[in-house]
Amino acid sequence: MPSLQLLQLTKHGRGILASRRRTLAVVSGALAAGGALAYARSGRRRHPEVANGDSGGDALGTNGERLGHGGTDGRVAGTKRRKSALKSLHLLAAILLKKIGPNGTRYLLGLMLTAVLRTAVGHRLAKVQGYLFKAAFLRRVPTFTRLIVENLILCFLQSAVYQTSKYLTGSLNLRFKKILTDLVHADYFQNMVYYKMSHVDHRISNPEQRIASDIPKFCSELSELVQDDLAALAEGLIYTWRLCSYASPKYMLWILGYILVAGGAIRNFSPAFGKLKSTEQHLEGEYRQLHSRLRTHAESVAFYGGEKREASHIMQRFQALVGHLKHVLHENWWFGMIQDFFLKYFGATVAVVLIIEPFFSGDLRPDSSTLGRADMLSNLRYHTSVIISLFQSLGTLSISSRRLNILSGYADRIRELLDVSRELSGVRDRSLNHNSSPGNYISEANHIEFSGVKVVTPAGNVLVEDLTLRVETGSNLLITGPNGSGKSSLFRVLGGLWPLVSGHIVKPGVGSDLNKEIFYVPQRPYTAVGTLREQLIYPLTADQEIVPLSYDGMVDLLKNVDLEYLLERYPLDKEVNWGNELSLGEQQRLGMARLFYHKPKFAILDECTSAVTIDMEERFCKKVRAMGTSCITISHRPALVAFHNIVLSLDGEGGWDVQHRRDDSSFYTEESDFTSLETDRKSDALTVQRAFMNRAKSNASLRSEHSYSTKVIASSQKLEREQTVQTPLVPQLQCSPRPLPLRAAAMLKILVPKLLDKQGGQLLAVALLIFSRTVISDRIASLNGTTVKFVLEQDKAAFIRLVGISVLQSAANSFVAPSLRTLTARLALGWRICMTNHLLQFYLRRNAFYKVFNMSGKSIDADQRLTLDVDKLTTDLAGLVTGMVKPLVDILWFTWRMKLLSGRRGVGILYAYMLLGLGFLRAVSPDFGNLASEEQELEGTFRFMHSRLRTHAESIAFFGGGSREKAMVEAKFMKLQNHSKVLLRKQWLYGIVDDFVTKQLPHNVTWGLSLLYALEHKGDRALTSTQGELAHALRFLASVVSQSFVAFGDILELHKKFLELSGGINRIFELEEVLHVAQRDTLVPSGAISTASEEIILFHEVDIVTPSQKLLASKLSCNVVQGKSLLLTGPNGTGKSSVFRVLRDLWPAFSGRVTKPSEGMFHVPQSPYTSLGTLRDQVIYPLSREEAEMKILSLHKAGRLFVAFPGNQRFCANVGNMASAPELLDDHLKTVLVNVRLVYLLEREGWDSTLNWEDVLSLGEQQRLGMARLFFHHPKFGILDECTNATSVDVEEHLYRLATNMGITVITSSQRPALIPFHSAELKLIDGEGNWELCEIQH
Repeated sequence: MPSLQLLQLTKHGRGILASRRRTLAVVSGALAAGGALAYARSGRRRHPEVANGDSGGDALGTNGERLGHGGTDGRVAGTKRRKSALKSLHLLAAILLKKIGPNGTRYLLGLMLTAVLRTAVGHRLAKVQGYLFKAAFLRRVPTFTRLIVENLILCFLQSAVYQTSKYLTGSLNLRFKKILTDLVHADYFQNMVYYKMSHVDHRISNPEQRIASDIPKFCSELSELVQDDLAALAEGLIYTWRLCSYASPKYMLWILGYILVAGGAIRNFSPAFGKLKSTEQHLEGEYRQLHSRLRTHAESVAFYGGEKREASHIMQRFQALVGHLKHVLHENWWFGMIQDFFLKYFGATVAVVLIIEPFFSGDLRPDSSTLGRADMLSNLRYHTSVIISLFQSLGTLSISSRRLNILSGYADRIRELLDVSRELSGVRDRSLNHNSSPGNYISEANHIEFSGVKVVTPAGNVLVEDLTLRVETGSNLLITGPNGSGKSSLFRVLGGLWPLVSGHIVKPGVGSDLNKEIFYVPQRPYTAVGTLREQLIYPLTADQEIVPLSYDGMVDLLKNVDLEYLLERYPLDKEVNWGNELSLGEQQRLGMARLFYHKPKFAILDECTSAVTIDMEERFCKKVRAMGTSCITISHRPALVAFHNIVLSLDGEGGWDVQHRRDDSSFYTEESDFTSLETDRKSDALTVQRAFMNRAKSNASLRSEHSYSTKVIASSQKLEREQTVQTPLVPQLQCSPRPLPLRAAAMLKILVPKLLDKQGGQLLAVALLIFSRTVISDRIASLNGTTVKFVLEQDKAAFIRLVGISVLQSAANSFVAPSLRTLTARLALGWRICMTNHLLQFYLRRNAFYKVFNMSGKSIDADQRLTLDVDKLTTDLAGLVTGMVKPLVDILWFTWRMKLLSGRRGVGILYAYMLLGLGFLRAVSPDFGNLASEEQELEGTFRFMHSRLRTHAESIAFFGGGSREKAMVEAKFMKLQNHSKVLLRKQWLYGIVDDFVTKQLPHNVTWGLSLLYALEHKGDRALTSTQGELAHALRFLASVVSQSFVAFGDILELHKKFLELSGGINRIFELEEVLHVAQRDTLVPSGAISTASEEIILFHEVDIVTPSQKLLASKLSCNVVQGKSLLLTGPNGTGKSSVFRVLRDLWPAFSGRVTKPSEGMFHVPQSPYTSLGTLRDQVIYPLSREEAEMKILSLHKAGRLFVAFPGNQRFCANVGNMASAPELLDDHLKTVLVNVRLVYLLEREGWDSTLNWEDVLSLGEQQRLGMARLFFHHPKFGILDECTNATSVDVEEHLYRLATNMGITVITSSQRPALIPFHSAELKLIDGEGNWELCEIQH
């Protein structure tokens, strides 16, 4: 190979390149210094108000503290927080070491061993490569061949040891994760902590975020820190010993001194990364919780049309998160410049000075012979590797403080979770039950007795004062009272969910919680994910059964509640999410069958029959009585008085009244604590009590009170079960999945729609920074070669000038590298915003969020994909893009440089190696895309199980289902752990080959090219100048070829990264494709017609078919005109709610014609839904406050602001003409609350209180709040889906009378005969097999 090209480059081009180098270094250094100073100062001034912003202030405010404070108090508080966080980290580390076990110990010992082996192999490699440099310089081919074989073996060992270290790190991470998860679960599922934490204590807002996200991230970063620090420690010790063995100890002292001084200075500048990370995780949790909440309440939100309000809440939290992330990036940028300058780039210059000094004046100074200079070059190569590795290891240990600071943010959140869980699982209960007063405890007996019990909510509201009551075995107690009076709360105290503040409770069993002697059937039905058999024996597992439940036993249990058809519909071993499959009434009947299986002494029935027919309710009560179980019942159905001999009436203000049945079936008052002062709530209580007493005499009198007759005016064609009916096929939300390349192209179009926008500009800036870094790397490579030349020539003055230039280049690098990292992170954040906005615009439109979960025909965890998956995809993609741009720029640049040095043959070898390596890696690569996708899905399932537990916490706590839920959650966790182990093992085996091919083997090719160059080099080897030129050329060639192969290695590694990325792309775009399909109108076949009319709702020959292809109503035909309300009746599961789903366009109509108003319909769903926000926001939902004020103002100006009171005609609200819109709105809303008898909430909480209303309000209060929304919106048609079944009969009649007076035509689904007088027609869905009847009600 001709060396003239190199000589020409070095001689003629040296001046120009040196000039450009100095110019670039000076400018970059000035920019770095000025930028670092300006942003460091601004970073000190700019506190996290930047992160809060207007949109996120409320979210961040929940922490109760600011991220930073000015002045001395702020510094003191920050120091205390940092010490507390580090204390948490120390505690968790102690726990992990104590519980690490034999496997974990082996992993730690393995990491120590691999750290020593890596250092030993690296040390030997440094020696061998020094000898290789000497052999190439002297052109000793046999020696070179022997050394290159040894180098190959060492390189493979290096790859194997490095990948084994990564495998052990991953295994240690999984071990840490299991220890902490098991530790949290141990307390979290004890003593109903999962309920108390979210519904009583409220110190921790998102426990599932800490369990499913914080713990994995903490364990991952901790295990990586352990690996890095062990490796750095081993390198530091070994290289310190080697340095001191052949050089003066002063070098070690200089290095340590520099590291200590630089590290101390950097710590003074360091932001509070732990607090920043803690806040970031809190905001991530709040954002993800909103998506989980929307998934849980998807149908209710869809019925309300609340997409816009939910989108507002979600975007508000997302913007708060984005604002905080931008603040974190800013802090990382300016601090990264300081850290990189002192510990990386300037530190490398210091290391160079320490390396070279012995070669000018020490023992390593070369003699004048060729062999002596060759020895010097070999020693220089080895000495460089030793001192650079030593410096890097000490630098790694020095920056560990920053990593520990970040870890402490996670640790603080995890420790808080552990402390609160431990406190709630035992200490608090013992203190409350034994230390408060001598009589304040729970004891064991064969009856239930309350003596002087005071029921107080977690918020401090007194519901019941000094209750004294005894229920013997064989007696049955009925509890009545207005909604929110404390009926269910009494059970919460009895079951230990709420603390016993005062008094004495006697009950069967041991402990404060419910047990097998007292079985609870909750207000909100709960069905666990599992088989049908597991539903019946819940909360027991198969291992806990004394006598296993047989198939015949299942048949008998289900026949008692008319659910035997479930055995035909679902295979016995099929796991089903029963909450999505069964109607509310079917779930309640399944709860009844569960009670029949357990046969307890006492059964607590908390309005558990509100959605079943009266006939089923009476059959259930008779069966329970025959079983010998005593009932404590909450119900608003007077017919149930016949099955009870004690009635407890609560007045909602602390008062209570107990009545016992005489032998003549009349009741007398034995004890009473009703006060003489009558308030609105006491009036409600007396009304309820009178209603029960008046209607309790006989079922006949109940029925005669509302006498009516019906006349059949239309019906379906009679269908027998044996008949084969042609059921229309439901078109699911399905589409042909696009190939991965098309999905990737669609993704790029979303993320970078055009090159001239913000994202395109950031991409160009990334490319510019990468190019700048490549140029600087090239200059550094040239400097390395020039340094060797000057040392060989003993030109000390020239070397000192090079040191000055190196310092300036260090400053330039310390600006470019952190800026590139920050810009890459900003690019990822910008792409996350783009992708999130793109998905949400479809997800929160046209009820797509409902259809994804219920109409897609497959399990799509949209909440996981919209949050964690989008974040991971965009972060990995930004890294991939940077990883693509950098090697491409490097390839172009260094290929040109390499051609100048080695000619076409060297370039040909380079490209041939790349193609062969890529082909080989593709052949042996596992399917990392599917493996990564499955891991993300399992992570989402594990998180969803925790979110589901939080949603149903009260029902699970009443059932005593903590152990069963723990078993299900841990089964999902172990499935995730096992999959992670499989993935880790595949990554280990593939990683050895990948690392060897992409990183280690290229070094040997570099040495081969160096030997070829040396053999063809021309000139007199005896001349010092020729030797200097050759040494410079070899060093420069080695740097250039090495950089080229590193670039090719990065390109080869992109294949693996893209495979892993493809799993995330497929998950995101599977959701995106389903959302696109959900926006289309093509779901409805051509035979089905939907038209708009302002005055009528009409079904004409419409088939009602479920997404699972079951025909519920065949050719349904009925119409509802204004003023003629319709009542839907029929057994559970016959399709009453399904008719409403078709009317609301949640399900498509497949035949016939559906006519409905384009506006003027308002749905009140079966499941109450309380939105985020104030009491005002609850009533005006789904409108925002601004929209509600505009609506009220327009109605007032038009003179159409009407209110209604029972028994009166509508009249215009009496408000002043000069009243402002907020005053008009609040006055009108107060009238609405008065009408639904909830005005006491306004008096108690005020308009602007932001509470967790689902916890604050009882089910009946939530249902009345739903009716308040109906009255506020005042539509022409109200669609009421069993939305008042938890209210008392008199309140229900009152609400329907109000609706009639306001001119609202209702379509009602209900099981209560008392509502018949408010309707003109009845649609009976007979059997859920397609049969129906439409009857005219004749009053």
